[in-house]
Amino acid sequence: MKYQKTLGPIQGMAMTVTTFVGTGLMLLPALSVTKAGAFSFYAWLITAFISLPIAFVFAFLGSRFPSAGGASHYIGKQFGETVERAVGWLFLSILLVGPTVAIKIAAAYLAVALNLDERYIFALSIATLLIMTLYALAGAENSSKAQVYIVILLILCVITLAWKGNLSAATTSIETPRDWLSWKTTLLSIGTIFWCFLGLEVMAHLGAEFKNPARDFPIALFGGMTIVVLLYLIVVLLVSYHHTYGDDLTNSQSLALLVGHLFGENTKRLFAGVAFIIAFTNVGMYLIGFARMVQTLAAKGALPSTFAPLSKKGSPTRAVILVSLVSLLSLLTFHYSDGAMSMLIEMTNGAFILIYGLTSITGLHLLKGKYRLFAVLACGSSLLVASFMGTNLLFALSAFLLAILFEHYKERKRRIHAPKIHVQ
Repeated sequence: MKYQKTLGPIQGMAMTVTTFVGTGLMLLPALSVTKAGAFSFYAWLITAFISLPIAFVFAFLGSRFPSAGGASHYIGKQFGETVERAVGWLFLSILLVGPTVAIKIAAAYLAVALNLDERYIFALSIATLLIMTLYALAGAENSSKAQVYIVILLILCVITLAWKGNLSAATTSIETPRDWLSWKTTLLSIGTIFWCFLGLEVMAHLGAEFKNPARDFPIALFGGMTIVVLLYLIVVLLVSYHHTYGDDLTNSQSLALLVGHLFGENTKRLFAGVAFIIAFTNVGMYLIGFARMVQTLAAKGALPSTFAPLSKKGSPTRAVILVSLVSLLSLLTFHYSDGAMSMLIEMTNGAFILIYGLTSITGLHLLKGKYRLFAVLACGSSLLVASFMGTNLLFALSAFLLAILFEHYKERKRRIHAPKIHVQ
């Protein structure tokens, strides 16, 4: 497959911002302030700094070894097909925790828009998932073009909030960590904040599409991530200064509460309605992506073939239904077990950081010269982020181990039942 070399630095920056700005902006700033308090500003800077080497490793691998398979393909080149397939399963395991966070965010903002209290959020979550299922079944994947307009809308909202919310005064809420206890508080929030940078693997697909990758891609990547971090830092400062953070419900509605505090009740409900549409579109794309992954695995024989067919419109109908049922099971499980949002986020992060770590190790072998230095730094970054996730990393490790054992079992079964050739 030939990649179209059409991107310049400006387009690349826009695509980078589109990749990292979404539902995270509606939750992560408040969640980080809840966990790190006045030190959250530095926690964001540190997380962005340690994420950059991982992003560059994906960029370099993508420009030198372009492949639609992305991370799993690179890992397979180094560790073999069994691990490559296990990584595919690891991506799929994220379905058990990841969509639940985004669906709950969407439902929380819908509750604000409809002026309903928290008793209704679970029912709204189920209703949101049902509507998203119908959206995915309709084959709405082409709506990904709307992502650009969504990002522009969010940026304009943040700029308006910065103006109305007195950003210069909000900078007084920044506090510098000065002792081990404050540094520990700062660093432990990295395990949650890293959710903002999920999607680094997309960089592998962008790298080969630049007219001059060696010159333009670093500019686009660094410039785009700088804009992303600035947007999040603005919201962090405003949320902290105006005290729109706290428990899970407050954090889930933090941006709407901030808008209400600055512009009044009617504007808050209007903004919450727009935020719901934004979150709905993001999560809808999320579910469609997972359904495509299920359909691809089924077509390759890794999953039952019943999930392989496509509808007349090209939609993976059966895969969409399976993904929605798993998401429903996840919602029910975490609702009745009172699972915290931060736990769900860090479980999702754990799966991604394991994939990023394996890709960084692969970069040590595939990248040469000065580019290998980025792979070394990326390995260190992956290990550092993983160390701040604690027991929530066990989800990813368990899923990956089970996937490897399952793939070994399939391979052994295939060898046993393979036809034997007898030479007379």
